[in-house]
This record gives sequence, C-alpha cells and structure tokens, in this order.
Amino acid sequence: MKSLKFYHLTDLHYYANERIGSSGAAYKFKCDVDQKCMAESGAIVDAAFKDICEDKEIDIVLISGDLTFDGEQQSHDALVEKLQKLKDNGKRVFTTFATHDFYMHARKYTDEEGETELPKYTRAELRKLYNDFGYSEAIAEHKNSYSYCVQLSEDVRMLALNDDGDFDEFCGYYNDLLEWIKEQVEDAKKAGCEIFAMTHHPVVEPSPVYPLFSHKAMLGGYEFTTPYLADLGIRYIFVGHTHIHDIDYIESKKGNRIYQINTAALTAYPLAYRKVEYSDEGMDVKTVQIKEIDYDLGGKDVLEYAKEHFTYMIKSVFDSIENDYEKFIILSQGFSGEGEKLRKAQPIVQRIGKFANSLTFKKLCTLAGCGKYVAPEIANDSIIDFICQVILNMYSGREELSPDTSQYKAFVPFCKRLGKIVKLKDYQGNPVALDKLIADVLYDDNGIDDWDAVLK
Repeated sequence: MKSLKFYHLTDLHYYANERIGSSGAAYKFKCDVDQKCMAESGAIVDAAFKDICEDKEIDIVLISGDLTFDGEQQSHDALVEKLQKLKDNGKRVFTTFATHDFYMHARKYTDEEGETELPKYTRAELRKLYNDFGYSEAIAEHKNSYSYCVQLSEDVRMLALNDDGDFDEFCGYYNDLLEWIKEQVEDAKKAGCEIFAMTHHPVVEPSPVYPLFSHKAMLGGYEFTTPYLADLGIRYIFVGHTHIHDIDYIESKKGNRIYQINTAALTAYPLAYRKVEYSDEGMDVKTVQIKEIDYDLGGKDVLEYAKEHFTYMIKSVFDSIENDYEKFIILSQGFSGEGEKLRKAQPIVQRIGKFANSLTFKKLCTLAGCGKYVAPEIANDSIIDFICQVILNMYSGREELSPDTSQYKAFVPFCKRLGKIVKLKDYQGNPVALDKLIADVLYDDNGIDDWDAVLK
C-alpha cells in the first residue's frame, strides 16, 4: 500500500459571531460557561485552516461532525466558505455532520432581545450544502443516514458514517446502515483496498468514567457495533464528540482489534487536531496544536488562554453548586448532567458542594482515616484545584499522575475508603470499584500515547 497522509479535525463548533451579531449579558454568560471558545471559534478555525493550506504535502482533510456551535444557518454558510478556501488551495475535504449541526437550539444574543432563536438547516439541506465536501466524491452513499464511502487513493477507501440515529436518545447505526457498511467493506476487499472509517460518537470508551456518566453519549449499541466493525475488518476509526484527546482500542471475541482515534474539539483546550500517515506500517498519528490566532487575547499565549478558559468553566461548576444552583444546572449539561434530577437533589448536592469547596488533601484524607498517605508538599493543596487538573489532563490526553506521584498516593486510598460507603454501578448495573476507576483516570497506562502513536 502506498503511503496516504491526511488531517483529522472534529467538533469545530464554529459560531459565526461576525454574521450573527452577538453581544449582551446573555452572550457573555454563554461564552463564560462553555468549555469551547465560542467568541474565538472563527479565529481558531481560520488558524487551523491556514496551517493546513500551507502544508503542500497533504491534500486530504477529514472533519467528523459538530461543524457548528448549535446549527445556526449563518454559521453553516460561513463555514462552507472557509471550507471552499481549503478546496481552492488544493485540499480534498470530507465532512460528516452531527446533532450540533441540525438538532440543537440555535441562538443569537443581543443587548436588546437577549437570547433568541435562529433558523437551522434540516439534515437533507445539510446534505446539499456540504455536497462538495465529501459527497461529490462518493463511490457509494447510504441515503437514509447520509453516510458515504470515498476512494482516498488507489488502494485506500474511507467510510464517512453519520451516526445521527433518532437524533436524540439513540445516536448510532440502524440495521440497514450496518448492512451497507458490510457491503462496502466487502467491496473494498474485492478491489484490493484497505478501508477505515470516521464517525462522530465514540465507539470505544475514551475514559473509564465516560460510560459511567455519559453512556448515552457513546455510539448507540457500541457494545455490539464496535466488535462487529472489527470483525468486518475495519481496523481504524476516527471520532469526536467527547472533546477528549484519546487513542484506545478493543479486541473482539474473535481476536480482531479496532483502534479508536478520538480527537479533541478544535475550538477547546488543547486546541488540537491530528496529522496522520497511513501505510503498511500502520497508522502514524501525530497531534498538531494551534499556536497563534488572529484575536485579541490580552497578550496571552493562545494555549494558555484556552486552558484558563476551560479551568474557569470547571471552577464555575463547583462555585455555582454552592452559590448559584441554576447556573450549576446549566453548566452540568456540558458533562451530561440531567437538569430535573439535579433539581430534585438540590439540598444534598449543595451541602456536598459547600463542603467540597473547603477541602484540602489533608482535611479530606484525615476525615477518611487515611491522612498518613498525604505528603507534606500537597497537604494544603485544594481538592477542587486538584480535580480541575485531573479534568484538564483527561480532556487533553495527558493523564500523567502516575502511582509514584503524591496526589495518586493520597487520593486513591481515599477513594478506596469512600468506595466502601458509596457503591457505584455502571449502566448495566455492574459494581464499579471507585479506587480502580479513579486510578485509571489519574494515570492512563494502556501503552498508547494519546498524542503521538503508531498503531499497527
């Protein structure tokens, strides 16, 4: 197989501020409480596209859904123009769309009217709008889902799989799409071609905690679908949705492995996308970060700016539990929180939040009877600051708090004690060991570097 090089981006969540005209208190609140850099999204997308255009060696760009912030027509129209600039610079662009492109509540924000509805495109309209960015090169298309297959090179094909499902409770593949996928894989084999896929929702758990709290955000039926894809012969699949930068795999009962390359949201920390070379040696996946954007950041480095934005959002969650519960409910939706359940649990959640905001490592572990595990250098460190760092590490693919760190040595024994009281279960009702779960979150030791790896 000849070497094939391409870029993978996902979750642009582009908001066309310059066309929509966004201002006022509601807009500022929306920008502040979202993990994504909403106001800066256009400048971030432009910076990524500029760098890609300057790379004269790679002419293929894959973008796997959530192209716009919440499906605003103006955002789609403006993004198509940006994609056309990629094409004008010799790039072949292949897109899919996802629920943030047609299903969410598109909004604009003004001083006079506050938050108001914006028109959206239907899925059928999106299919026409993005025709030149994937569909026009399709050698086969699944009409119901708007999935398609393309010939990327003489011996490599790709499945661009829309996993919209019923657009709400189930984001996955119905049987007719699964059968179509099988047909495409078999046809590729007959033609002597390798074949890989991209889709939006994760097909492999990107973090040990993800299916526990966000099971509905996985590809619907992934427990069946993922090994099915592996057994068909699909060895690599590029995904987004989670905003987590992660590479992992599963092996089917038949011993077939499928790698998932989950790329972080382009417009959120760590402002990253993938540069890939596919050859007989496997998938050589490297991470590219945006270094500079054309936007007034107050003199700050763009990566530090995005990190501070994300950190502020996380800390706002903990602060709002105690001081602004309605704001907490809004913020929690970014982590798959369910508003009605949180409202019913408000008294106990607020008490827990107030207590958590006062905790240090020494105080927490002493209360649990495991204070002896706390090293002096972290004794007075805030638990909330520690949790913020763990979340940032998870999303950026840098879960590097290994067993020899002071934080790991203190927090895992605490979780073991807590696990005797708090009985966790996964979505199937199976018991989950809290200390093992947290240990896996603190330190990712699956043997694959989430940033740069060669997958064979």
